[in-house]
Amino acid sequence: MAKKNNGKVYYSFDEIGQELFGLKPYKRVTRDKQKLESQKEKFLGTCPHCGEPLKYVYGTNVLACNNDKCKGKETVITDATGEETTIYRPFYKMVSEKGLMIGTTIFEEEDK
Repeated sequence: MAKKNNGKVYYSFDEIGQELFGLKPYKRVTRDKQKLESQKEKFLGTCPHCGEPLKYVYGTNVLACNNDKCKGKETVITDATGEETTIYRPFYKMVSEKGLMIGTTIFEEEDK
């Protein structure tokens, strides 16, 4: 007999199976190393300013440019006196919750 969910919202069949039926989590890991590297390259993408691959910050939803020579995005700020100042911000990209799950899965082996 299934347990009552007390108003909890489930976002995947995996959560339902784990919570209600006590199933173990299913790991979706690519065993082929060449295919895994290809998946990582596609997931990361490149910095639009310097062209270097982005770096995944494990456990977060952030992909960041890790190139020391990359200035990043140029932004012009005007202060109260009307003086313009140019600053450079490092490039980063945030991924969705699904992207976070994908990143955690495909980069998991590197952290062990």
